[in-house]
Amino acid sequence: MIILDGIWYDGKTSARVRAELKVLDDAIFQVEEVETGKVLRRQPGTGVHVSDRIGDTPRALTFSGGAVFETEANAAVDRVLAGMRRQRRSRWVHGLESKKRHVMIAGLLVLLIGAGLVRYGIPATARLLAAVLPHSLYENADRQTLALLDRALVKESELGPEVQQRVRQHLQPIVDEHPDLGLNIVFRKGGRLGPNAFALPGGTILFTDEMITIAEHDDELTAVMAHETGHVAHRHAMRRIVQDSLLSFTLLALTGDASGAAELFLGLPVMLTELAYSRQFERDADRYALDYLHRHRIPASHFADLLERIEQRRKHQKSPKEGWSGYLATHPSTPERIREFR
Repeated sequence: MIILDGIWYDGKTSARVRAELKVLDDAIFQVEEVETGKVLRRQPGTGVHVSDRIGDTPRALTFSGGAVFETEANAAVDRVLAGMRRQRRSRWVHGLESKKRHVMIAGLLVLLIGAGLVRYGIPATARLLAAVLPHSLYENADRQTLALLDRALVKESELGPEVQQRVRQHLQPIVDEHPDLGLNIVFRKGGRLGPNAFALPGGTILFTDEMITIAEHDDELTAVMAHETGHVAHRHAMRRIVQDSLLSFTLLALTGDASGAAELFLGLPVMLTELAYSRQFERDADRYALDYLHRHRIPASHFADLLERIEQRRKHQKSPKEGWSGYLATHPSTPERIREFR
């Protein structure tokens, strides 16, 4: 006979009763109150559900009707299960987690699997999902994103109608060459964004007034338009949205912790990995622009000239507090891009 000390819950009230579980020779489980010796429950052990062993945490033995006997005598419970030939996977799982070498191997496997998912699995999944999403979703994303930009970052364009018309006409060949992308050019005053351009998920390409005015040749804007068209063609914006969601979910699944403290540590890997994805997207868009410029015999140096001019302006206006901006920028370094286009 095996005797286990523990606490008895009758399944009807919250009362705790100090009790003993006696495992009789015929595999009968008998629960007795310690103080009075009163039999609280008696039934065959085959009808009792035993919780898995997790470290040295208390085990719960659930009887019919919802009554529970809770005990910290894990070794005794294991002997009972062994005698009843009810050894389950929890026993070898406990054996694995109790050995440091096994824990280290498991941790290494988790890191390798996580690295593989981040490097290959998540980008591939995002690419597939972005390719099958309906066009209406992209259009809705454009409307909402542009509305958000209008409320928070940009203002109505101050460019004259003749300037806007001239730029649209100069860039129209790119629009005509990509009828399936739904390209649409809009202008906004960038303010603190300065000379900039954005490709929204559904094909809307936003030029800031500052980008138009800093350009000294319309073919510089052609290079920018070709770059942003590359983002649209590769569905980079939607892929970034999907990748951000998948990356956060994957890290949460691997750590198994959804607490506020864990979110602080999850945020940094997500941000740094997303920056790596962004730089790769920018390189892809640069290659797309280079290919377009070469095919149409437009000097790629126009883009390099524009980048140099923008870089000089940013250096002139840069405050000392922005020292990290170059390292944490989503684009590859400007000298690297200039070299490529030269």
